[in-house]
Amino acid sequence: MVDTEQRVDLRGDGRIILYKREGLKNPLWQVRIRVPNSKGYKVVSTKMADQRSAERFSMDLYDELFIHVKQGGSIKTKTFRQVFDEWEQATKTMGQTRQGGKWDATVERVKKTGLEFFGHKRIDTINAVDFSDYWIWRKEHFPRKKPSNATLRRERTSLLPIFKFAVSRGYITTVPITEPPKAKLERRPTFTLDEWKTIYTVAREWVEEGKIKATGRDRFVSQQYFLILANTGMRVGELRNLRWMDLRTVKVDGGSRLIGYVSGKTGSREVVFQEGSDVYIKRLFDLRVKELKDKPPSDGLVICHRDGSSISTMKRSFQSLCQWRTQTVPDGGVKLYQSG
Repeated sequence: MVDTEQRVDLRGDGRIILYKREGLKNPLWQVRIRVPNSKGYKVVSTKMADQRSAERFSMDLYDELFIHVKQGGSIKTKTFRQVFDEWEQATKTMGQTRQGGKWDATVERVKKTGLEFFGHKRIDTINAVDFSDYWIWRKEHFPRKKPSNATLRRERTSLLPIFKFAVSRGYITTVPITEPPKAKLERRPTFTLDEWKTIYTVAREWVEEGKIKATGRDRFVSQQYFLILANTGMRVGELRNLRWMDLRTVKVDGGSRLIGYVSGKTGSREVVFQEGSDVYIKRLFDLRVKELKDKPPSDGLVICHRDGSSISTMKRSFQSLCQWRTQTVPDGGVKLYQSG
């Protein structure tokens, strides 16, 4: 029971309790909030003396916390640095790591890298997006040698025990899902460099000729589709399902990068557009603005027909490009259709 001179149960169920403490000259309203499916409760000052204003503040805060908990967060909020400090102390009694080594090396690795980036962030708000930002940040911030993807994978392995510790303490409900950088870049044996140069060079002429044909729009969208795939490493299914709300821009040293949150047969992940390749997305955006006479809806597909419906496949468009190349240059040059 809160020892107060004034106490108001806003909902009548004990979830939002407004109160003023006794003995204060100019007391402000405090609020204690309890959210379903979350341990403990949160107590904050509304910083308001007017009851009606304090009630609105408290109801808004309750709604914010309710959604936060529903999405996997916790009202027992701590920063990554605070959790790291607790975890570091706990490692002294944990014995050996799963590989039979000591925790000291893991702790030092986090101190040198992850703590600077994640330290100020609330542990319950860190997600896959933050890890994607971290990989980019690490590529730009290093003391001596630029880290390889293999190094970043080891750093990820060092960070995960802290999140598992946070789960055990009730600070978060689950360990955030992260897509580790590939230790070695593996390219599918699809096109040689010469073949790819031929594709994007010929595609310009193919699109230009299509402007006077009914297939003009299809050719233009296909061109951007091929360029996005080549400059992001997205899978076909991932790009097919990409929506405008899945795209965001992050600042990096010397500029910015476009990032897409994609979903496909292997689950969800973040992909980073190569520098300058965001222009292909802008072309599609401008096309939709022209067609709709307004900005496309945030949940609209990036690759779509004029009516906004999904384009199930681009195989016919690619075959058209290859056939056009063969017809335009009879001696063939690179046989694109064999690589398609």
